[in-house]
Parts: sequence; C-alpha cells; structure tokens
Amino acid sequence: MSETRLDIRSRLVLVAACLAVLLTAFEVRTPVISLGPVSFTTSELAAGLLIIASLVYACANLSWYLSRRALDLAVLLFLLVNFLSAALVAEDRPGAFKFALRMTYAALVYLAVSRLPARARSWLWLAGGVTAALMIVTVVGLLENFVSAVQWPDLLEPFQEGVIIFGTFYNVRVSSTLPFPTVFSMFLELALPMALALGLWLAGRQARRSRRLWLEAATVALLAAVMVLQVFTYTRSALVATPVAMLGGAMLAGLYGYGRRVWVFLGLGVVFLAIAVVASVLFSNKMASRLDLAEQERHYGAEYTLISRPSELSLGQAGTVRIHVKNTGSINWTSEPDGEVALVYRWRTYPQNEYYEMPSYIVTEMPYVVPPGGEVDLTADFLVPEEGGRYVLVFELFKTHVSLFSSAGVAPLIMPLEFINGKSRPLTITENSESFEAIEPAQVTATRSQLWRAGFKAWKANPLLGLGPDQFRIRYNDYAPELEHDARIRTHNIFLESAATTGVAGLAVMIFLIIRLFTVQFRLVRNRNQGTAARLVSLALIVASLAYVAHGMLDCFLWQTGIAFLFFTYLGLTSWLDFEVKSEKKTEPVRSFRSGL
Repeated sequence: MSETRLDIRSRLVLVAACLAVLLTAFEVRTPVISLGPVSFTTSELAAGLLIIASLVYACANLSWYLSRRALDLAVLLFLLVNFLSAALVAEDRPGAFKFALRMTYAALVYLAVSRLPARARSWLWLAGGVTAALMIVTVVGLLENFVSAVQWPDLLEPFQEGVIIFGTFYNVRVSSTLPFPTVFSMFLELALPMALALGLWLAGRQARRSRRLWLEAATVALLAAVMVLQVFTYTRSALVATPVAMLGGAMLAGLYGYGRRVWVFLGLGVVFLAIAVVASVLFSNKMASRLDLAEQERHYGAEYTLISRPSELSLGQAGTVRIHVKNTGSINWTSEPDGEVALVYRWRTYPQNEYYEMPSYIVTEMPYVVPPGGEVDLTADFLVPEEGGRYVLVFELFKTHVSLFSSAGVAPLIMPLEFINGKSRPLTITENSESFEAIEPAQVTATRSQLWRAGFKAWKANPLLGLGPDQFRIRYNDYAPELEHDARIRTHNIFLESAATTGVAGLAVMIFLIIRLFTVQFRLVRNRNQGTAARLVSLALIVASLAYVAHGMLDCFLWQTGIAFLFFTYLGLTSWLDFEVKSEKKTEPVRSFRSGL
C-alpha cells in the first residue's frame, strides 16, 4: 500500500469514517434532523456521510468497490434472515422492520469501511478515530466519578438521556449512544485494543528514546484510566470479558512474534484491572456488594420524625409542618447549589397511588451542614391540592442533580389525608411508607438465568425463524409470566438472542459470522508480511472480537446504535485488511517488532 497523495474523494471517505467512529460513542441525545416520520441522530448522520462518501468514491473506483470481500456473505446473510423473520413471523412488524433497517444501516457502514481507499493507511485513520473517542469518554467517565460532573449538569445534559440517578450501580452515563454502564463497558472493551495498537505503533516509530518513553507512558496512563473506569461501571460481565480478551491477545502476540512490549502492555491491562477491583473492594463496598461480598453501601440514609402538623388544611391553601430528620448516611447535607440536599414533598392520590401535579412547589433548604450522624429540625411549607379526595402527602430529602432519597431505598415520611367539603381530616391506610417510595428508573427486573430460560422457551416455541427481530424484549412475558416486564432488557446472550428472535436460521448465521470473523482475523495475526501498523491493528481487532464474544455470552448489545456501528466498523476493517493482504504481495517494508517497538 503505497503512500501516494490522496485525492479529495479518498480524504472525504477517511474523514467521514473517523467522524462516524467518534460520534458512535458521543452523540447528542435528541435527533437533529427529521424528515417526516424518520428522524436522524448525530451518529446516524455521521454514518450516512460515510456511506455517501463511500458511494462517491465507488463511482471512480467501481471495480475496486464491487470486488468481493471476506465477510460480505456473512453480513448479507445476517441482513436477509432479519428481514425474513420480520416479514414472516413478527407480531410487531413495524418494530421488527425498524430493527432490521437499523442493522442495514450498520451493514452499510461495514460496506463503506471494507471498501476504504486502497492507497492509504486506513487502519491508522480509524485507529486514531477510535482512540479519540475513547479518550473523550474516558475523561467524561472519570469526571463523573472523581470530580463529580454532576456539579456541572450543563456539561453533559445535551448528551445524556435523562438525569444521573441513584440506581444501585448506574453511575456512569456518558452519552445517548452509551446510556448505561453496561453498554459503556462493552464500548471500552472494543475501543481500548485499537488505542493500544496506535500508541504502540507511534512509540515504535520514534528514533529518540525520550519520545518513545513519553508515548509509552501516555499509553500506559490511558490503559490504567480505562481499567479504573471499567471498574466504576460495576459490570460483572466486563470482569470476565476483559481479562479473557487481554490474555488471549497477549498469548497470540507471544506466539506470532509481536515482541515483548505488545504482550507486556496487554498483560498490564489485566494487572491494572485486578488492582482497581481490589482497591474498590477495600475502600468502597459497592464493588464488594456487586460481587456478593458485602452489603450495599448506604450513602443516602435518613430517619424522619413528624414533630407537628396542622390540625386542619383547606383546599388550595398552604400548610406547614415541622419534621425532625437524622442523617444515617455517609455524606454531608448542605445547602450549596451544586450539591444541595433539601426537603421536598409530593401528593399521591389514594388508593391509586398516582402522582398529583401541583402548579408550583416549595423546597425546604438545610439551615446548616448536617454531617453523618447529625440531626436537624426543619419547618416545611407546602401547597394543598385544589380538588377534594383522598391523598397521601409524602415528604423526603432530595439531592440536586441526583435523585430522591427513596430511590436509594430510604423510606419517606407520609401524611394520609382526605378532603371533604374543602377541609382535611386524617386518613387511615393499610400501606406503610415504603409503598410511596420513588420508583427506581434503573430497577433490575429479571436475572440472567430467568431470561435465559425464557429465551430457550421462546426458541423452542418458534424454532425456525424465532419471534422476529427485536421481539424478545416485548414478548418474553409470554414465556416467563412471573417476571416484571421491562422492554429495555434482552436475553443477555448474543447467540440465545439470535435463536429467540430469528430462530435456528439466525443462530446459524450468527455462528457463521463469528467463526468467519475469527478465521480472517487469525489469518491476519499470523501473517508476518504485513507492516507494523497493520499487524498491530490486526491484533487489536481479534482482541476486540474476543471481548465482544466473551461479554456477549453474558450480555447482548448489538441492538444498541453505538455498539452496532463500532462492531460493523471492525468487521469492515477486518475485511479490508484481509483483501489488501491478498491483493498485494507486500504492503510496506516489514520491520522487526522487537526492534521497532
């Protein structure tokens, strides 16, 4: 692959590829363009730019563009079985076709990447784009955990879906395409090997020892930061997938002459992850709880005691109560705007337990800092509904930019009342205060084993074409009626998800795709006639694939836009490298890995 000057079409394709990779991880949460019923997000527009640029390039290089690549058949079969299942068996055909169209968009990304300009180091362009995306999301994630980005909500608000919540472990929400820690965790696993490949290649090119050391130090720092952030996603699947992928890559690097630095860096990733896990277990029992080694730490704890209340309230008027509150948690309660803890209230209808919307609210601030173990008496004003009926008045604490304390399991204070002829009187109810806690947005609704059993039952009932693409999350209650329904969850296994949604046909295609992917990548890793950069990227691709499959045995995120685009980008890059190796006898002067790195 000669390093000739690129024409404008080639440059446009490569820039579009980097932009698509970058926005795969970090996109604005709301669509930016709508054409009738169809809306496009920033990442979808970036992918569209790549597809269009690739088609423009194809006009001048048609024979190159139409030539067959290694993974073309597997990707085509994947699309066909999704559309076939959507058309023939899906109950929710619009939803099934929407998923199939999303996979088509991702497959077009594969098509564009697998046909990148021939006379360019395209692997380095994409490695740079992936590394830039990884650095951005790593900085954001570390800010959330160590500098508390919740103090600057405007910084992340355009990119996040909703607000940062208490959820038991949901504390890293980077962008719209990485909305949950588990999704973010898989992105880290996919992106890190490519960043390591770029860092090692740049370091190996430096003639001056000082520059090489600086680049290696920067690569080690990024590696350590990503592993620390991986721990803070509290994703147990990643604690299995990351070591498997890193150690697998280190073994391949040792077997096929990549040199000591390569397998040492991959081994360092496992060491850093182990250190981060041990440190988090020792110094904060959140990870210990996640690993079933300790009880969940309670940062947000409170005990409420009603001191006094009005004997009678009138509809549409204001009232006042006095409440004694004890801090049983581990954080200070302050009135500082960025981290304020305040007393709030809400009205719930009874017995429906539905939220009653008030035209305005009154917040009661802390009169002073209340440390853990401290106590405070609060005088709280509140407004009364204008409509008669039965209500429950709920008082509890709230932390700015976080959530209500009852989202962390802290029982609120309740005052049941009924209004007759415009006046209030006490109401006796059978429910306790826990019944009026705020509903947890990140509530876990089912275990993996339950979802796996439901997935097997769905496959058994629909063996050939399954339930239809993306239909298991909608219909799993048909096979597990005891579970609380949550349309966000899947089978937590990429192969079982394929079987449940697209039947034995989809399962066969998924297995074929994965086996074909590993076959091509293994051939690239073994090939010592590639240049240093191409060999490093080949190793990064197989490490990322190992991580995807290992994590995919316990989770599945191909439905998620960011992961789908990145995964198909890697499919395309694998196919492109393989085609280049086959089409040219010598890609670039071969350098010794032991001397070059």
